[in-house]
Amino acid sequence: MKKNKKVYIYGLCNVYYDSFYIQGLREIFHDIEFNISRFPNFVQGTFAVILLQNGFETKIIIDSRDTNEIDLLSFNWCNKYGKVNYNYATIPVDPLNKVIAVGPSFGIKIWSFSKTMYFALTNLIKYRSKISNNREFIANYWRQYKRMPIKLYHPKKSSYANVFFIGSIWKNEKITNNFRALFIESCLKNKEIKFIGGFAPRNDGNNLGLESLVYCKKIALKEYLPSIQNSAFAFNTPAVLSCHGWKLAEFLALGKAIISTEHKNVMPALLKDNVHLLYVADAEDIKMKIAILLSDSDLKSRLEKNSRSYFEEHLAPSVIVSKLL
Repeated sequence: MKKNKKVYIYGLCNVYYDSFYIQGLREIFHDIEFNISRFPNFVQGTFAVILLQNGFETKIIIDSRDTNEIDLLSFNWCNKYGKVNYNYATIPVDPLNKVIAVGPSFGIKIWSFSKTMYFALTNLIKYRSKISNNREFIANYWRQYKRMPIKLYHPKKSSYANVFFIGSIWKNEKITNNFRALFIESCLKNKEIKFIGGFAPRNDGNNLGLESLVYCKKIALKEYLPSIQNSAFAFNTPAVLSCHGWKLAEFLALGKAIISTEHKNVMPALLKDNVHLLYVADAEDIKMKIAILLSDSDLKSRLEKNSRSYFEEHLAPSVIVSKLL
């Protein structure tokens, strides 16, 4: 730990989405506190960090929003801007090379119940005059607590032909929905596969014509995680606004053999086809890659090993934070 540095985290951050980065800071630094007086008037949910050493400040932003657009207030303020959904087309003129593609992450549990309540209530009281949405602010602390700690995201021996998949139906993401439907249908039609899952039903009841593929049973996270670990392989697509979804980072952390459509945004390092995962472009491609994974155990084992290695080298919480120091 770097005990000679003081770390300030913007007190209105989204601790649900950005718990991953708080974990990374905790793994590296000793002296961390929430604060708003040292920061500009950022919108609620901004993840901003100040590292203070010998009177000098290093200002860091980690932008985990689904959009690939850059927040200009944050960009102009910081020294380094970590961007989850990095896209060359939307990066502003950046002569100082501030913007760094950090890749996907996922929400994790970082505090016990008592610490969650302490930070939630303390920060609510301290920053209430600046909080625009009290309910959302408190809810994000609770959502963080309901997640699993990072130590549980590790590989386990996968099944030969048991496949588990749960995916959302997005109202404005037809391509994502179609690819997920193709994968579900391919698994259901494959006689070797015992498939569990489907689409999660939408809260508004409008499943956009995909009712036959909806899986109505609610899956708690404590059941979801071991089900993914046991699954023979995993399927990934970009999600809302073509973003890197949490699933991709989870699958890599769990060391899964992954079938994936092409990414729309940049990863921190190249994910190589047939090395880290298997890319697909259409229905026949999906069927073929499923058949390959069922028949080639050596390839599947290599993919599992390489996906976990990619996570450890490029996406682990402390690795992401270290890139921005």
